Formats: sequence, structure tokens, C-alpha cells
Amino acid sequence: MQGKLNPDKILVPGSRILVSACLLGVECNYKSEASSAWQKRPDFFTELMKNFIVIPVCPEQLGGLSTPRTPAELKGSAADVINGFASVINRSGEDVTAYFLKGAQEALRIARFMGVDVAVFKTRSPSCSNKLVYDGTFSGTLVNGMGLTAHLLEKSGIKIFNEDDFF
Repeated sequence: MQGKLNPDKILVPGSRILVSACLLGVECNYKSEASSAWQKRPDFFTELMKNFIVIPVCPEQLGGLSTPRTPAELKGSAADVINGFASVINRSGEDVTAYFLKGAQEALRIARFMGVDVAVFKTRSPSCSNKLVYDGTFSGTLVNGMGLTAHLLEKSGIKIFNEDDFF
């Protein structure tokens, strides 16, 4: 498709990349399902796994949240959450910020340990998104912004892509 990225132009075959586990077919999203991107394009992700060293992560599980779990949204920017000026609240009104921060830190630790400099993450996720997140009202409204993990990794020099960048 025109305007979409080719992973071979971004990554050297054999390089290590962090990938949202749900994009690889792991049923770890808040509904205990794999991403619909996996279901629509398993060939893309299979090729990714053949050509690169793929390290799957689910920051929300790494942070200690269960699967399934109540959906959560950022109540402010990822930077504000990391700096203590905003929070992550689930649909039940519970503050789950600590879980999201821990998951982001664990994903960064894994990325550093594994020598990762690129991630392919799930779009619209309060953890993983690199471009669009829900606005915190649980109305389905998307706004420009990053998830906590994507923000933390990008600040640490890791280039973040999402599945929409490729197809």
C-alpha cells in the first residue's frame, strides 16, 4: 500500500525488535484476545518473526494487571502520567497508574537487556500506542498522544512504530 512502511527498509534482518504480544496472536489484551491486526494479517507477523528476533511484551501484564481486565485510559498525556501530574483510570474508576508505570519500566528493562532499538506496538493502547490514544472519557474518542510504554521507550532512544504504519 502506498505510504506504508516496509520493515526491510527500517530493520536489518536479524535485528531485535520489541513487539506488542497481542500483535503476535497472544490473547493478552484487556478482553483476553489477540489484536485484530493479527487476525487480519497473520502473514505479516509470521514474516516479521522469520526475519527478525522478535521479543513479545505486554506492558499491562508486565505491570501486574490481569487478563482479562477492565479497560483503562490515560487522564492526561503520557509525559504527565510519568511525571506524576496525570493518571491512568479504568472504566470502573480505579486508579491503575502504578501498574501501567511498572509495565512500562519492565518493558524498557527488557528492551535494554535485549539490545532493542525498534518496537512495533499496538495502536490506540494506553501503554503501547505511538500516535493515537483514547481521550480518557471512555467515549471512544481518539486524540493525538502516546501510551506510557511507547513514550518511555521513545524517550530512551527506541524508535516506535505501530501496526498501522505497515498496513
